[in-house]
Amino acid sequence: MVIYADLVFLLNSVIDFLLLWLTSGIRKQRVPIWRLIVAAIIGGLYATCYLWTAFAPFYTLLFKLLVSLIMIVIAFGFSHPAAYLRNVGVFYLTCIICGGALVALHYLLTGTAQITGGALLSESSVSWFLVLIAFPFIWVYTHFTFRSIQQRSEIDSFLTSVRIQIADHTIECIGLVDTGNQLRDPISRAPVMMVELDQLRHHIPSIVIDFIKSNQWQTKLSELPIEWMARLRIIPYRAAGFEGEMMIAFRPDAVCLWRENNWHNAGKVIIGIDVGRLSTDGTYQALIHPSCMSMVV
Repeated sequence: MVIYADLVFLLNSVIDFLLLWLTSGIRKQRVPIWRLIVAAIIGGLYATCYLWTAFAPFYTLLFKLLVSLIMIVIAFGFSHPAAYLRNVGVFYLTCIICGGALVALHYLLTGTAQITGGALLSESSVSWFLVLIAFPFIWVYTHFTFRSIQQRSEIDSFLTSVRIQIADHTIECIGLVDTGNQLRDPISRAPVMMVELDQLRHHIPSIVIDFIKSNQWQTKLSELPIEWMARLRIIPYRAAGFEGEMMIAFRPDAVCLWRENNWHNAGKVIIGIDVGRLSTDGTYQALIHPSCMSMVV
């Protein structure tokens, strides 16, 4: 079988570049593109040396680790040992994920693998054609997966549990601290916390739910129970592209937030009711006014 050294070098260099690029994206490090290219070329040259038996002593696990460590230094520099080790760890993780995905895809497509004595065995190796075709897709999938995980982690840092007390009813949901929420009751200046109607549906009278959904508060306000007439508020607000909008809100008996393994009273809060969904994936059901957090710290 004829093996072209230039193709081996080119393919390995491109793969190393993509892995280093993915590492920089996950670590959120801006590095000059030339550093990634130089490091990838080093990796490509080392992989090409495998074609000559004279370099066989240098193709051991120790030398592979050494070359990868040198590649990380070239690509990202060495500013601090902890940062360097994190770069190494993420680089190895991306290599394992992408390499494992290629092997799994190879076994899936060829069906040549079998389990013997608890071990997965295969008589065929991963083809270069499969690497050339499948690796870009695996790289894109891994890239967006890590980005999604990072975004979710960032969102989770702004999530907290919310407990709302209405008479003898207690509602618990997950709230997102919305730093852009500056909505307040124009009379009392109390902050407004947005909550989905679905979270309140089983805890407030059905006539109040119908009143909220009808959007005819001017004519139906007098039909509400006296207790709820005292609780309800009409909050003017401005949404993107809309002027003069009105929101139905109410005064709860208490609102608590879960902070530092305990419930803390959020002070005087008005609950604004959203008839839709605040989160498309259901991650949170309330938008917490940022001033509520200062009350519980």
